[in-house]
Amino acid sequence: MMRRMRARIVALLRRLSARDLWERALREHSTPAEIGLAVAIGVFSACTPFLGAHMWIALALATIFRLNRLWAFIGSRFSFLPVFAWVSFCEIEGAHRLRTGSWVPLAPREALAHGSELFADWLVGTVLVGGTLAAMAGLLAYEAARRWKKRVTGRTLAGSPPPSSESPPSAPPTPAP
Repeated sequence: MMRRMRARIVALLRRLSARDLWERALREHSTPAEIGLAVAIGVFSACTPFLGAHMWIALALATIFRLNRLWAFIGSRFSFLPVFAWVSFCEIEGAHRLRTGSWVPLAPREALAHGSELFADWLVGTVLVGGTLAAMAGLLAYEAARRWKKRVTGRTLAGSPPPSSESPPSAPPTPAP
């Protein structure tokens, strides 16, 4: 009885090891399309005006849409402060120009300071600029994941190994008469 309980505890600890968690996170919804969408969701959440909540938004959206949370988290790290200031500036300016037909007299370094005054423009701009950046990052991640998967598996789409150029393919055996 005690031996069985000890074996269960050891098995549980193995499942909770950092390496196992990392490997499970990498395998979670890991087709190239799912990885591309997860990165796109992460980058889009990184472009939202909710500074400090980007990671949580990305993880929540990845969970809701059943995508890879690790790749969504990595995508949410897109907007570190200097990049976030420029993305915010572009979002505010683009949406304001679209809405009113004129530019906001705003320098890029002032975008975060005046973001609360121009919050509606910032939200509309998130869809425009953030959506564009997310689409580009998602396509890049999809292509990288597709190439990686093809290289690692070394298989064609049909699932069989690619033909070797070193020897000719063998002929199927002929049935005996």
